[in-house]
Amino acid sequence: MVREKRPTNVRFAAKKPTVDELLASRRQLNAAGANFLKTDLQTALTFAGIALESEQGPKRDRNRGNARRGYDTIVRLIRKFDLSEEDVRFLARNLQRLKSELQTLGEVF
Repeated sequence: MVREKRPTNVRFAAKKPTVDELLASRRQLNAAGANFLKTDLQTALTFAGIALESEQGPKRDRNRGNARRGYDTIVRLIRKFDLSEEDVRFLARNLQRLKSELQTLGEVF
């Protein structure tokens, strides 16, 4: 297969971002990531709460599974963001609560 050579004088449409722009983008990513993790955690706690209030059966199993998926997602993604101390405390406290509720529902960690 023969590759075509690109002309060396080709300019791209987008300019390279500055260091300040990259740092601002990183801060925005971390803020959005923290917001996502907190929202996902609240959602998982809601599913766990519904499961705890439900009788044995498909509704309880479905909500327990949704809560566990939320827990696993948060644990997997939490390392990808630089979180504030406040966010770390909030997530750690509520992750422990979620894990406890999941164990009550029969999940094994």
